[in-house]
Amino acid sequence: MTALAGRKTDRVPFMEMGIDWAVIKDLGYSSYLKMIEDMNLDGVCVNQMLYVLGWRRWVIPHLKYYTDEWGVKSRMTGELLPIPVGHPIPSPDFLKGFKPPRPEKSPLIKAVRHVRRRFPDRAVAVLSRNDFAASWYLCGMDVLMMSFVDNPDFADRLSEMVSDYYTRLFCLCIQAGADIIYLTDDYAFKTSTLMSREHFKRFVLPWLTRGVKAVHDAGGICIKHTDGDISGILDLIVDTGIDGLGPLEPAAGNNLVELRKTLGAKVALLGNVDVDLLSRGSIDDVRSVTQTLVRELGPRGGFILSSGNTITASVKPENFRAMVESGRE
Repeated sequence: MTALAGRKTDRVPFMEMGIDWAVIKDLGYSSYLKMIEDMNLDGVCVNQMLYVLGWRRWVIPHLKYYTDEWGVKSRMTGELLPIPVGHPIPSPDFLKGFKPPRPEKSPLIKAVRHVRRRFPDRAVAVLSRNDFAASWYLCGMDVLMMSFVDNPDFADRLSEMVSDYYTRLFCLCIQAGADIIYLTDDYAFKTSTLMSREHFKRFVLPWLTRGVKAVHDAGGICIKHTDGDISGILDLIVDTGIDGLGPLEPAAGNNLVELRKTLGAKVALLGNVDVDLLSRGSIDDVRSVTQTLVRELGPRGGFILSSGNTITASVKPENFRAMVESGRE
């Protein structure tokens, strides 16, 4: 929390948005929370608990497809995150009469309470969609992007609906004990943003700003994560008032040392040991990159060490451990 406030810390803290079950198992741990405890990681993301609480722990491992409370159909992949493949609002006609779920019923709230009880002295974080991703999950990315051009009213109504839900959910999660809300909508791929700067300002930025304000109004800390090269909209994202930015992909040109020079003390930075390096590199290479980040960013404060995204199933367990241990050294 000190780092996210932009201040100097006694050491560089460590937190990951997600750690694949295969890596956890290969490291010799029986559960995500046990690994957090034994490796003394500073932050806990409650979303992984959605798979191990209640009926989900028995059913989800056997599913090929899963339909969430919004009606979005996703394919289970063997990785930590499922992939959306079916959209309940494929055209504007389906929006009329569509009833969103109630945020009070979200399983995230129970997961927050569970993790807070287990770890009263660690930062508890929730990963959540907010605006762009929440909308395209419902209608498909092609439909949403085309609506920016030929049906802006549809895009606006869809965004307003999902924003109403998520701003309420953020408040409920913080009331249940969460410290941090990660807004995880991806706005870019490796060489550019997914949309023009003008479309981002018109269709995304107002809802992102509303989401950040909702987190702050509820007493929480807001981190913005997005994949890709966001240089074309970086200033707009930072000006929403986010507390932290990242983790950001180094392969998309996101150099945290240079970003610190550009941004100054405006936001805390998270990251950004490349996932490809963690998957295919050597332990020595991982240690070298990690220690460079710590040496360059740690003394200035406002820095949290992590991968450049998440710890996927492809990451070598020994490289993940090397990143954590060398960061501590």
